[in-house]
Amino acid sequence: MKHPSTERVLDWLGATDVEWELLETYARWLTTEGIPGGALGPSEAERLWQRHIDDALSFAAGFETPPGELWDIGSGAGLPGLPLAILFPETAVTLLDRSGRRCALLRRVTRMLQLPNVSVVQGAFEDVGPVEAVTMRAVLPPHQAAPTVQRLLRPGGVGVVGLARRSDPDPAWFRLGGKVVEVPVLDPPGWLLIMQDRGTKKTSGDGGSHESEGRSR
Repeated sequence: MKHPSTERVLDWLGATDVEWELLETYARWLTTEGIPGGALGPSEAERLWQRHIDDALSFAAGFETPPGELWDIGSGAGLPGLPLAILFPETAVTLLDRSGRRCALLRRVTRMLQLPNVSVVQGAFEDVGPVEAVTMRAVLPPHQAAPTVQRLLRPGGVGVVGLARRSDPDPAWFRLGGKVVEVPVLDPPGWLLIMQDRGTKKTSGDGGSHESEGRSR
């Protein structure tokens, strides 16, 4: 049965029934194997769709078009990397995590989902780069995540950092050097920081910008 909040997000993104089925399989795996295996905390099962899967899907709003390659840094349970790999089947998605246990879980669910565009790498973000696209969710606080993601990008690359789910943006976010984007289809709204390699035209003005936007796929 489709979760209503996720149905709203996927309608906004223009997702297909096939993508829905893969996400439902992923959610079942999280409940039956991922959470018991320590990929997420035991209390997260109650808010799996609204807090975690919806939040991960919202990262798609950070890309005008699907990138050729994407590294999900500190992927953990595969969030946001696996939902994005489902939405972007032509994107080569790498799930990076330091933990061998979590990487084993990620390899298991990648096989279950039959996602040929996904690979799993055990390692540290310090060894990554430069790459075309990066996502980071709940790994570092924003003031640390922003420069970290910036360093990983190649010229023209784009990084998407998850900020928070709250009604209003934090003024400090606009000083991080990127573009602050609202995802209004989430409840409460989600906020993303879009970083672009400094060797190209910046995505922000002098103090950053605040935008609310969808994405055409």
